[in-house]
Amino acid sequence: MKTTDFAIQRVYSILNESVDVWLLDLPIYKLTKPSKKKDTEYIVLNSLPIGPGVLQKCRVNVNYHVKDLSPGIPDLEKLEANTASLMALLEDVPAKGIIINFESQEYFREDGLGEHYSNIRLSVKIVND
Repeated sequence: MKTTDFAIQRVYSILNESVDVWLLDLPIYKLTKPSKKKDTEYIVLNSLPIGPGVLQKCRVNVNYHVKDLSPGIPDLEKLEANTASLMALLEDVPAKGIIINFESQEYFREDGLGEHYSNIRLSVKIVND
């Protein structure tokens, strides 16, 4: 049996290996952004619970955060362009023993942080031997 850490690590590896192709050097954090970091753009990976069995399923969230241009005003240019780039990288990634498919995408406002973020939700299926 695998844990959500396995699914998050696989998505992390895909993004980390693609930095050269994507031409953006964004910090990628697992589960949460460290409180003391002051990044204007970053990615946070987290997940919903994973189930048991030979075919385990969970959802992995790829949250691309961007600092607002001014209070409540999102930087739509960055959000739209980099969301499209992320989705292209993560679209139906084939790998031995794991299947990653795009499920949904939407934008959220983070008033407390002065940011908006794009939530890309991936359906992850892990085949256990």
